[in-house]
Amino acid sequence: MKFATIGTGWIVKEFLDAAKDFAELEYSICYSRKKETALSFLNETNNTNTRILTDLNELAKSDCDFVYIASPNGLHYEQTKLLLDNHKNVILEKPATFKTQQIIELKEIANKNKVILMEATKSVHVDELKILESFIESNNVNSAIFNLNQYSSRMPDVKQEKFNSVFDFELGKGSSFDLNVYPVELAIKLFGKVSDVVAKNVRLKNNVGIMNHSILSHENGIITSITCSKNNFQSINSQIFAEDKNVEIKNITSIDEFTINNSILRVAPLNIKISKSNAMWYEVKDFINLILNKDFEKMNYWLDITIETIRVLEIIENNN
Repeated sequence: MKFATIGTGWIVKEFLDAAKDFAELEYSICYSRKKETALSFLNETNNTNTRILTDLNELAKSDCDFVYIASPNGLHYEQTKLLLDNHKNVILEKPATFKTQQIIELKEIANKNKVILMEATKSVHVDELKILESFIESNNVNSAIFNLNQYSSRMPDVKQEKFNSVFDFELGKGSSFDLNVYPVELAIKLFGKVSDVVAKNVRLKNNVGIMNHSILSHENGIITSITCSKNNFQSINSQIFAEDKNVEIKNITSIDEFTINNSILRVAPLNIKISKSNAMWYEVKDFINLILNKDFEKMNYWLDITIETIRVLEIIENNN
């Protein structure tokens, strides 16, 4: 199964590292706007036999079976639409789009053209998440606090009022979409659809979010409180509360490790770690299975979670 990549950042390196475990995959094409950038990336990742393309339309007409898109967020919709229209399977880095109607449209095109589309959000694909879902089903879970505060390496530029890449209003939208997608999507995957959203945002001078505080009321009554920022460092983990028990999640971007605690002291904590060191392995596995099995029912299940996530992110973004 031949695949192509769009983007040459660290996340593509992580994807390629995960893809190495799947013998059926062949890294066929690296797309970049500049040939020099692609050459440097392929040399750095020891993929010198991979073909380079600098024309997106040529990529759309190529013989690759699927494309992994990890371009700036603001380019996701147009690039994905072009590839789906040309009957290419697409695994799309989060956030899938900035607008709900855009991801709904992409879902419709994928179904119409009988190709697979999946958003690549690591945390919702790890196998061990089933243990968390089982805990939620069998306990009286009432609320959760999800913390995701990552001090951005670009903050020195931001302080100089240089708003590039993820802090660009058109391309990245800062914490509001680039980072907040993780806790929002995980909450929707675990607790279901959202009936009400209360949110407050802190913005940079170019109106891009740098900090988001939101409370999600799920249709089943569970409440998720989310704190997300790109200008803070955190040392407190996320938690799910179930009366006399709780779950502590170490890293909600990839669910590397979580612990089930009990208020009864003689009951030892249950510590769970994911089996793969690279959490992207799970999303690659799920995506390949969707293609091989032509599993449009499961594809639409994942896309419905993505659609609900973008809908909630839009509400948060437009709140103030």
